[in-house]
Amino acid sequence: MHRLARSAVLTTLLFLVLPRPASAGLLSLTVISGVTDLLGNTQVPDPILQESLSGSTLTQLGSPLLYDPETELLTSVTVRVMNTSDAAVLFPEFLPGVSVLTGLNAIPGYSSKLNVAAGGSAGKDGAAGVDGAISRTVLDTTYDLYVAGTPVAGSNGGGGGAGTAVAENWIAIQGASGADLAAYLSGKTLAPGEWIDIPDFARITAFHRLTDGGRFAFGFDLPTFNSGGISVTTGAWTGTFSEALPVPPTQPPLPPSTVPEPASAALLLGGLALGAGRRGLARARRDRREDGARE
Repeated sequence: MHRLARSAVLTTLLFLVLPRPASAGLLSLTVISGVTDLLGNTQVPDPILQESLSGSTLTQLGSPLLYDPETELLTSVTVRVMNTSDAAVLFPEFLPGVSVLTGLNAIPGYSSKLNVAAGGSAGKDGAAGVDGAISRTVLDTTYDLYVAGTPVAGSNGGGGGAGTAVAENWIAIQGASGADLAAYLSGKTLAPGEWIDIPDFARITAFHRLTDGGRFAFGFDLPTFNSGGISVTTGAWTGTFSEALPVPPTQPPLPPSTVPEPASAALLLGGLALGAGRRGLARARRDRREDGARE
């Protein structure tokens, strides 16, 4: 009995002193500006919260469908980061860079192509951050697609860069660096349900469509990080450009200004002449009466 009692006491003490498993934190991403879905919305949430860009079941690719970017040069995407878990999330001082994805499918004669570039991790104990990965595919296109990440700054990680080009269709994207994110998130605590909006979370650096009906996929997430005993995962946001923006209707020409018809003008001139003649006749009669009165 004494051995059983001592064993129970030791088990209790070990449970108290051993570190408890880290709680799980989950962040969601919502695009606030930079893209437009086919319903005309510029605020587009993440359709599936649990997946990451590096996962093998990216079932959300193809949804939501979006209009093509308004420019082929540079499109900045503002993203809302929300804490959707039950625990508060404390962001560390130094942060990883953003991971990115590009892909092309439904291009006649070609299989689907997908490029994923992980964001670089933050350095530990004052070490320098890690560069983000670069992933690039270029097939049968005259444009040598340029793909770049964002540089490391101090102990913050660099952003990833991904690009896909097939048969004169291409898309490239660049993730924000950890230093870019740190300006908004470093040391900040998000309670459950709280969020913060981050401009330039990702940038579409090149886009060109030749094939109508081609699908241009892109996406981004934040690599998993640990802070305050919590392992924090970010659900990947992905979308697909499916068609060009509709051309707004042209303004109908203004009606011509109203001008008198020739006949109307002649009648107007005749009326003016008649009025002037009557005024002259009346003046002559008045003058004769005044002369007669003086005589």
